[in-house]
Amino acid sequence: MYRMSLLEQYIEEMSVDVNLDEFILKDCQMKLPGVKHKWVGRLMRTKMKLNSLYDEKRQILDTLVVKIKANSEYAMTIPAVEKLASKHESIVNINKSIQETLLAIEFLDKCEKIFHGMSFDIKNLVEIIKLETL
Repeated sequence: MYRMSLLEQYIEEMSVDVNLDEFILKDCQMKLPGVKHKWVGRLMRTKMKLNSLYDEKRQILDTLVVKIKANSEYAMTIPAVEKLASKHESIVNINKSIQETLLAIEFLDKCEKIFHGMSFDIKNLVEIIKLETL
């Protein structure tokens, strides 16, 4: 079964939040501060998630290093053991999660810029509507 990634979920939801319609323009303008707050909150929570993933990776790596050194038949340097441990399935999986989270953060950074510009877009739409009604 296909599991939608965090980035795909954000893209779908953002398409709804940036949809402007001249019939609900006032509604869009009134909701804009709340929508900005929602996306900035997501950006901060995603950055916190990234930090926790890095911490988790470090803990898993430390555990694997200890196991590998204990089971090794010959002495190995720490960097060599870490390199060997980095190929472990749990490290590969957490690296994938880190990459997905980094992409989501990049997307959310760009969203913040888009929402910042939406006030100007709404203002421009209002001006166009005014000109059309003259």
